[in-house]
Amino acid sequence: MSEAREAPRLTTTVKALYGLGALGTASKMQLFGLVLLFYTQLVGVDPRLVGLALAIALFVDAFWDPIVGQISDNTRSRLGRRHPYIYGAAIPAAICFALIFMPPLGWSDGALFFYLAALVVAGRMFDSLVEVPGSALMPELSSNYEERTSIQGWRFALGFVLAGVIAVFVGYGYFLKGTKAHPYGQLNYAGYAPYAIAVAVIGVISVVISARATQPFVPYLYKPERRRPTLGEIAREIGLALGNRNFVALAVSALIFGVSQGITTGLLSFFYTYLWEMGSQPLALIRAAAVPAGFLGVVLAPLGVRLWGKKYACLGVFYASILSTTIPLAGRLLGVLPPNHTPAILAILIADTMATSALGIMGFVIVTSMIGDVTEDVQVRTGRRSEGLLFATDNLLRKVSGSFSVAIPGFLIAYVGLPRSAKPGQVDPHIMIHLAQIYLPITLGLTLCSTSAIWFYRIDKARHLANLETIADATALLEEADPEMAIVDGPGVLPRSV
Repeated sequence: MSEAREAPRLTTTVKALYGLGALGTASKMQLFGLVLLFYTQLVGVDPRLVGLALAIALFVDAFWDPIVGQISDNTRSRLGRRHPYIYGAAIPAAICFALIFMPPLGWSDGALFFYLAALVVAGRMFDSLVEVPGSALMPELSSNYEERTSIQGWRFALGFVLAGVIAVFVGYGYFLKGTKAHPYGQLNYAGYAPYAIAVAVIGVISVVISARATQPFVPYLYKPERRRPTLGEIAREIGLALGNRNFVALAVSALIFGVSQGITTGLLSFFYTYLWEMGSQPLALIRAAAVPAGFLGVVLAPLGVRLWGKKYACLGVFYASILSTTIPLAGRLLGVLPPNHTPAILAILIADTMATSALGIMGFVIVTSMIGDVTEDVQVRTGRRSEGLLFATDNLLRKVSGSFSVAIPGFLIAYVGLPRSAKPGQVDPHIMIHLAQIYLPITLGLTLCSTSAIWFYRIDKARHLANLETIADATALLEEADPEMAIVDGPGVLPRSV
């Protein structure tokens, strides 16, 4: 028997490169937020059909995520449990995404509906093969309570925050750059296709680099036993994993948040364009303000965990974020904000973006780390590690609720009577005020309920350490009975509960 090699060190460089893997999906989401605006105002498709296409795609993708999670949890290959799917899906996902912004000319609304739905469904399914296994790597790379927050912080910093940099410089700074004659670059049809291609290429490169950086860790990660479970056994394992009360608390939060996120994503570009009347240059400044704020949130997340623990730090920053994000629209409805096209209104939107971004990123870093801690809590009770299933199910609930809410913006836009190909500054102001009056109380109520569900989460540092000790004791007993177990099935194995 050859001597066991020492596992690679989880250095800052490795954490950073692992985090880079989120850049592909995050940068796509920055541009994807403009899909409704692109198809309704530039292509001319009925907003209700666009919303329906996005809803169908998100609904299909929601149920695909747990399948991907369960498959990757139980995969045994030379490349590991996660990496084969990440390598295989990166390029197809990029192609589907780029084609979304290259709709055929002259097609009817119905034909474009099927075109959009098919590409978004396919693209999201390939993205899941990248994102679900990639997210599931986090709790495998480290079991340390604080270090998991640090790892997730890098994923947000070099994924979601860096995606904001791309949106500023590649998007609004280049492809959707406004001119004196046409200051609203987000209404420039010709800029979308090259912007989408650039984002797709960046996504592939970042995903491959990230996967290669974590590949050396594969021999030292958990390997599932070779088996052929029945459908009943699979269903029982899924039920035991997802029945964990701590996971349920986070899942309910994600379910409610998905509704709010779907509505906000669809309407945000309309508020910026037609309510605040922001052209490309001020939009670039607003997006740019989110970048340092996001990095600040990433830096503060581990500090908040050390001071207050994950649960209370998460609750505090999410409640503060809700307050921050409500202020601009509430101020406009109350008539206390300065008029558009003034430095004051731009400064207010920039300040709000910075506060909301810092608080929101901090909260999401922590709550994702909390899901990682559920992994060992589930393992203690089931004898199996189910990172992929847990992260995928969290996505499922957010996407199922989001699949219904993502259709809402299109219907709201039609309901308030926003015309197609509308020109900023020439829209009846009562239309956008009416839209804000509908939007604000709905999203405020949803985000408050979503955050409050986290009160039911019960895993603190002491419980996490107790779970790790239980797993270590069980593994030691198993290895004593079968010395080959560590080599055959990898670390962290527990006997299955009966």
